[in-house]
Amino acid sequence: MDWNHIIASAGTLFLVLDPPGNALPVQGLLQQLPAERRRRVLLRELCFVLILLLFFYFTGKEVLGWLGLTSGSLNISGGLLLFIIAIGMVFPTRHSPYTNPTLTEIFIVPVTVPLIVGPAAISLVMMQATLSTTTIQRIEGLTSILLAWLATALMLGFSDRLLNLLGEKGTTALTRLMGTVLVLLAVQMVLNGITDYILALPTPAVTP
Repeated sequence: MDWNHIIASAGTLFLVLDPPGNALPVQGLLQQLPAERRRRVLLRELCFVLILLLFFYFTGKEVLGWLGLTSGSLNISGGLLLFIIAIGMVFPTRHSPYTNPTLTEIFIVPVTVPLIVGPAAISLVMMQATLSTTTIQRIEGLTSILLAWLATALMLGFSDRLLNLLGEKGTTALTRLMGTVLVLLAVQMVLNGITDYILALPTPAVTP
């Protein structure tokens, strides 16, 4: 297996899942629950995250085929969604998911969806599924998802300690730094989609 590709894919997905940026809102939501429930609820939500990522990875090709979408369109749409989310990370607003939300009950929404598994993560996983054409590539894609999820789970599991270590300013700086990296990735995804679209255009017939 190509471990360089696996680590690069896992790193990209890790940036999209954004556990440092989500640590603050997740902990804010958990604070509303009794202390004895917080760890169990977080573990349950992280399990839902893995289930959703695997679902879209293994059904990505079928969903795209059913909708009649191409890898180029998925690259462009995923890049645009990723760009919007990245801008929200760099310039958070009052209504951004990276500010403290308030909700009385936690079950899939809003921790699993849309805080962790948002449109950009779904698009990225589905795009990875469409590009994996061989068994080895499918295993590499699955491995990268598991690595990204494991790193996300560990970081969110210790997010209370992470926030205390970084402080509010440190967490904000780290989130904006990751958002800047995601802007670059989003632009590259759009460029890749445009390239795929141009290459897929039919070649005009040359008449003698």
